[in-house]
Amino acid sequence: MTNPRLLAVTVLAAALATVATACSNVSQSTSGTSGRSGSQPGVLRYAEIAEPDSLNPLVSTQATTIDLSYFVYQYFFNIDDHQQYVPEVALEVPTLENGGISRDGMTLTYHLRKGLKWQDGAPLTARDVIFTFHAIMNPQNNVQVRTGYDHIGSITAPDDHTVVVHMQKFFAPIVAYFMCIQGGYPLMPEHLLASYPNVNHIPYNVLPIGSGPFRVTEWVHGDHVTMTANPLYWRGPPKLKTIVLKIVGDNNTIVTQLKTGETDAWFRADPSLYPAYSNIPGVDVTLSPQNVFGHIDFSLKDPTTPWYDVRVRQAIEYAMDRERIAHDATHDVFVPTDSDQQYFSWAFDRSIPHIGFNPPMARKLLAQAGWQAGPDGILTKSGQRFTIQFSYISGNVIGAAVGNIIQQELRAVGIELTQKTYPAPLFFNSQQNGGILNSYKYEMAYYGWVNGVDPDDSSLYGCDQFPPAGQNSLHWCDPKVKAAEADALSTFDVARRKADYAIIQTEIATQVPTIILYAERRADVYTDRFKGYKASPATSAYWNSWEWSME
Repeated sequence: MTNPRLLAVTVLAAALATVATACSNVSQSTSGTSGRSGSQPGVLRYAEIAEPDSLNPLVSTQATTIDLSYFVYQYFFNIDDHQQYVPEVALEVPTLENGGISRDGMTLTYHLRKGLKWQDGAPLTARDVIFTFHAIMNPQNNVQVRTGYDHIGSITAPDDHTVVVHMQKFFAPIVAYFMCIQGGYPLMPEHLLASYPNVNHIPYNVLPIGSGPFRVTEWVHGDHVTMTANPLYWRGPPKLKTIVLKIVGDNNTIVTQLKTGETDAWFRADPSLYPAYSNIPGVDVTLSPQNVFGHIDFSLKDPTTPWYDVRVRQAIEYAMDRERIAHDATHDVFVPTDSDQQYFSWAFDRSIPHIGFNPPMARKLLAQAGWQAGPDGILTKSGQRFTIQFSYISGNVIGAAVGNIIQQELRAVGIELTQKTYPAPLFFNSQQNGGILNSYKYEMAYYGWVNGVDPDDSSLYGCDQFPPAGQNSLHWCDPKVKAAEADALSTFDVARRKADYAIIQTEIATQVPTIILYAERRADVYTDRFKGYKASPATSAYWNSWEWSME
């Protein structure tokens, strides 16, 4: 999973009217302890299979790092369980109505909360905001996405608690991006980082100092990250004394640890193991809609590959049975879809064309593209055998399940699929560090994309967003998408933006640079001693960790 997307404030009310009624959680619990032990009051131990590649969000695109950022750092606003802004560093969301946004949308004024401190006691002021902006824009830093920030001309600070953003170019979702979770980057401390020419590989990235509710006190690579309550947090010390992220390399092991009590929680649990963790005594399971879609990307940088032909990509999609994949791989925790917009988003278009499960059509399109069956049934063309590699994160059971299913389905239409796994840090790493996705070292890649409240997907599909200057790791540039993205970002008008995103959804559906399999529901599994958790459909569900407790 990668960086998120959120909503421009002027369209927030219309969007939330839909979201509030569409989002609902499904919870279940099983009483009893069945020998579970090890839980400690005030201490939460949760497990992940993916170790962060860095604890500095500026140089990481991993969901694990973004999750941790909610504990360690602060954004201007968090996003709650109803997809509404919760003021954090900023006191108020700027709008046209309250004068925080100028009538032309080119100037934004933020008022900062007074008395904020970094975890080492230094004051957090407007200087840190300005520093963070320049760090994001510093070309020497391995920042993968600058969407929104690259539209800003300058930032000024009339005083320590006021920040004025001067836009160079209009950008509709700027409120959702600037120092907010959509942009992917929280506030960073000037007094600790300003002396470095770049922040790519510095000691800070291992033991960072933030201003959030928890401070990192230990990172044992391959094993765990420990965070302790920050007594300087502006809301007061959190209820939890300690949070431990346990890095466990196998999902089945996490389930075992939930049963034995060695682990208290597994957030964003693997749906393929739903039967294994849904009936553990003393453990609660919550299913909640998420702004996440699971998908399979094609690498389109090399025009000589068989799948550069749109007919071939369409054929591959026709060969896949989404209903079967969602049922067999996720036990129907995920919901089949072919749109990159969630069904509860105001931008979701129900009239887009669909490529459903149709193997005969797949064979027809492959034949039209010049592929003929060889002696063993595998297609060939000009002496080339049709083999394609499917890549995903090692240790991810659902990735393996999806790979095995589509391996059978593609074999049925004459395509040979092989599988290859990578550790999460390598899979998602920057192009500068040889990351598989961002260096186009894949053919088909399966992973989940975490978005936010705003439908903006320009960092995914923009023609100017190829790594290392963005996250268009497809290397896909579509003229219609390019024009629609530009228009959608140039207006606050909801109807106009909705029409633009309908065009983008249609192009994705017909050009098939990516095969979107399903809209994800988040499965969170945790001991019934854990209280205060409220899953958010946005980027991370850790928005209210200061309220969490362990009895």
